[in-house]
Amino acid sequence: MDIKSFYLMTPLNRPEYLKLKLSQIPDEIIEEYQLRVKATPDGSVYVEINKGMYGLPQAGVLANKLLKKQLNQHGYYQSKLVPGLWKHKTRPIVFALTVDDFGVKYLRKRDAEHHHKVLQKDYQVTWDYAKRQVHLSIPGYIEKTLLQFHHKAPARRQDSPFPHTPPDYGAKKQYAKEADDAPALDKKVKRFIQQVCGKLLFYGRAANSTLLTPISAI
Repeated sequence: MDIKSFYLMTPLNRPEYLKLKLSQIPDEIIEEYQLRVKATPDGSVYVEINKGMYGLPQAGVLANKLLKKQLNQHGYYQSKLVPGLWKHKTRPIVFALTVDDFGVKYLRKRDAEHHHKVLQKDYQVTWDYAKRQVHLSIPGYIEKTLLQFHHKAPARRQDSPFPHTPPDYGAKKQYAKEADDAPALDKKVKRFIQQVCGKLLFYGRAANSTLLTPISAI
């Protein structure tokens, strides 16, 4: 299922303001809203933003909080172990949320219809029963991501998505690794890790779930 205007329909806690040059706005929009009359001497207009829009840092958080509030009222809850995975207290239904798309797994059609009905109260939802199948593919996504973050290919090949620690079957005791005592990261490096994890988290939820283990560990 796909929720239309998921980000765009979420009310903001307080208004945000945006300054735009008239040169950045199409002529038909300028004429429609008579923006030349409202422009400042330097040829700019100010816009008040009251609902979520793409590019606002808080848009995703506010949209998720609103969705969580609405779903919790009807018995749905998010897994404590897997972010983005939702279940119901009594109904045998599970769904994963990626941005504004729901991948729904259910046993009884009435449970899927209940989920659909709950979402319809606050969002516009599209539903397709026609082929009863889905093919997930994002060609070139990983290649572009590696280029974006200037990733250098490692000298040693690793086929698994997460480092494997082989067990020592002959040892009587095997201890867990000690806690990492490395110093805290600065803001620049922390921001970089957040960007990489966010980029790959989308791909992991949408197409390749094997990435979720290393991302969760990071």
